[in-house]
Amino acid sequence: MRNEIKESTLRRKEKMFTFKLEESKVSLLLSILESIEKEGSKELKELELIFKDPSTDEEIVEKFILKYKYDKYTHDLPSIMLNKRIYSVEYKKEDMIKFASIKYAMPSYESFIADMDKYNNTNVFKEKNFYIDKLNNFKESIKNLGILIKESNLNEYTVFTTFYLPIEKILDDNFINSFVDILDDYHKNINDELVYIYKN
Repeated sequence: MRNEIKESTLRRKEKMFTFKLEESKVSLLLSILESIEKEGSKELKELELIFKDPSTDEEIVEKFILKYKYDKYTHDLPSIMLNKRIYSVEYKKEDMIKFASIKYAMPSYESFIADMDKYNNTNVFKEKNFYIDKLNNFKESIKNLGILIKESNLNEYTVFTTFYLPIEKILDDNFINSFVDILDDYHKNINDELVYIYKN
């Protein structure tokens, strides 16, 4: 009988390596990791998280960060990359009950809609209702994924946005892909208009 093959990934110097391990070798690796003193060893902790199913909220968020982490920039908070956009991730043990938060400076549809009458004489912009509908669809789609949003620090047409992702979904590829698709659509529908505004 063939042993079950498991596939995993490791990141080293911003490169991703995919490899396959038989179930018996995964078990052996886990037993070795358990027998090694892990205190103060970041590499061993990451290896353990890759192969071990997380059991606590903290471990789930750590595995989420490890899966998408972005090391090029140094921040006080860990950084992840989702489809070429870099988000900071914030979590605290006492806040780990339901959500992990990621933060990003998003285009502010509300500010854009309020000011777009100034640009009606160009052929770049669509009818105002188009943007209102897109904004409402975005909010509804995010809500349907179980994600909460908090906005702060509005700066012209950019608003600092925190997304609160449900802990039980953040390791689900389908959930993350749906989230990324919604964000891509949000940015795409206002990109040309904002480029025009900032150039003129």
